[in-house]
Amino acid sequence: MSHTTTTTRLTLPNGLTLLVGENHANPTISIQGLVKAGALFDAADATAPGSRSGLARFTAGLLDQGTETRDELAMASAIEDIGASLHFDGGAETVSVRATMLSEDLDAVLAIAADALRRPTFPDSQIEKIRAELLNDVRQIEATTSSVAARRSSELLYPAGHPFHEHRGGSEASLRAIGRADLSAFHRRRYRPDAVILAMVGDVTPSQALDAATRAFGNWKSPDVPLGFEIAAAPARARAVRRAVAMPGRSQADVVVSFPGVARTAPDYDAAMMMNYVLGGASLSSRLMENLRDAQGLVYGVYSMLHPGIGAGPFQIRAGTNPANAERCVESILAEVRRMHDSGPTDEEMNAAKGYLTGVFPVRLEANSGVAAQILAVELYGLGGDYLERYESLIRGVTREAVAKAARRYLTPKTYVLVLAGDMPAEEAHAL
Repeated sequence: MSHTTTTTRLTLPNGLTLLVGENHANPTISIQGLVKAGALFDAADATAPGSRSGLARFTAGLLDQGTETRDELAMASAIEDIGASLHFDGGAETVSVRATMLSEDLDAVLAIAADALRRPTFPDSQIEKIRAELLNDVRQIEATTSSVAARRSSELLYPAGHPFHEHRGGSEASLRAIGRADLSAFHRRRYRPDAVILAMVGDVTPSQALDAATRAFGNWKSPDVPLGFEIAAAPARARAVRRAVAMPGRSQADVVVSFPGVARTAPDYDAAMMMNYVLGGASLSSRLMENLRDAQGLVYGVYSMLHPGIGAGPFQIRAGTNPANAERCVESILAEVRRMHDSGPTDEEMNAAKGYLTGVFPVRLEANSGVAAQILAVELYGLGGDYLERYESLIRGVTREAVAKAARRYLTPKTYVLVLAGDMPAEEAHAL
């Protein structure tokens, strides 16, 4: 499917947004959707004192585990019997909705999706089943050096009460504290039609999509209270902070260096993305990989990543190394941070980044699901209806000076958060 394919944007009277892209090459439809009901609302929606981190993900995990008209087995059978798929997952900012089906089954899948989104009943047996799964996820995370380092980094980078301070998956304590009342109240407040965006791409016309969505969601009412969907920027740290987490017996130590990142809606997002690509996002050809692994042999792997969204998620540099090399690894990472901060990228690096970023983009649009995911992001972040057509020119237009400016802004060498996890002495968080 060409990325020049027209997207039709439709809105139901209740505020639900539809994005439709036609591709009649085969009789299938892919849906990528979201509900603005992610973990950013966990703290605000607690019904009792104490952390309720993981509440949004817990709620999303129960959507297809029983409704007013179907139990969990009937939900699963209804989808499997027609060879379709339907999945929900709770993220930091939104709950994702993913579905595939034959075009003739659009009505059936939307009816099941609407049932899950609108009328979950949160059966006690399924609550305990999902709780056990989420607790197992937490235990696995807390046993892995890379995950521990990343989680403790976010806890230091963002103040308590900020949506990114705690992990979207929750903690053992918070997951055990969440009850049916929490789940029902969260669903009642956050699941509403004007919080839903559905992108449908495939063998469907805009009128067919609108009719099917109206049948499934048309009588769902939006409450009068404003939706609210924003994340405040985290205050900048005054000084760098370091912490070490002792995990005896681990053969690998993990290092995470974090900075406050960039929102997807920020004017300099493209420049920051290119800076990240040059520093550590380009996998084998990045500065971090060439220096720390290829030249010094210090790490098993090293990379940097942005977490852009409605809020400015962290900009992280992660590395796995032998515990004996952990301090040299930290020094080398910070040296590359300072070099990028002070000098920015070279012209050669800019050309390589632009070539890659413009070359890989069409690949993401080869499948209906990829197109749906892209037009969903365009809608969520308000990038403009012609964004896919403008993408290449936007990337080609980013200057070396703009990337150097983004590096100076986001790579602040004196206000980072450093966390190490592995077989090493523990260090409480302290300023450097």
